[in-house]
Amino acid sequence: MPSGRSARAKPSAPPPSASPLPAEAPWGEIDQAFREFRESAVRLVERVNDLLAPHAPRGSPAPKDIRLVRAVFGKWSTEVLVALHSAPSVGFEELRRSLPGISPRVLSLKLKGLEQHGMVRREILDSRPPRVRYTLTERGWTVAWLSDPVLLFLEQSEAREAAPPVGAAPSPAQSPR
Repeated sequence: MPSGRSARAKPSAPPPSASPLPAEAPWGEIDQAFREFRESAVRLVERVNDLLAPHAPRGSPAPKDIRLVRAVFGKWSTEVLVALHSAPSVGFEELRRSLPGISPRVLSLKLKGLEQHGMVRREILDSRPPRVRYTLTERGWTVAWLSDPVLLFLEQSEAREAAPPVGAAPSPAQSPR
């Protein structure tokens, strides 16, 4: 989590899509920061597994629930979570309009699935006509927080690939006029 944000604060909108960065970007420091994050993530998993070990059933380890992973990271689910991350409380139609190409039926199914997995909260507003608002739950916000470093890593990787090599002359599109 970036410094300066409290542990209970809601994440800001995801960073914009990758744009070319200057070759002088501190790539070494960025690589080191992601290596440190990766190592801290490994330590977290080890710690949680150690805490759960006394309570885990004896015998074979519990199988991973791939259905949950598919529900959260399946087609359109990620887009729904990102949209709710960007607009923390939104109505169905507003959410649908923010996701070009999704049908109302698919959006409804995805929202129901995310709600069943505790990621999204559906609130019916007492109005005429009745309206519905969708928000991320605490669990949904946690997934959003945890996905921020992954998205940042992928975006900086793309930006790095698009950056001109150090010492390269600017292309005609980049040269000053």
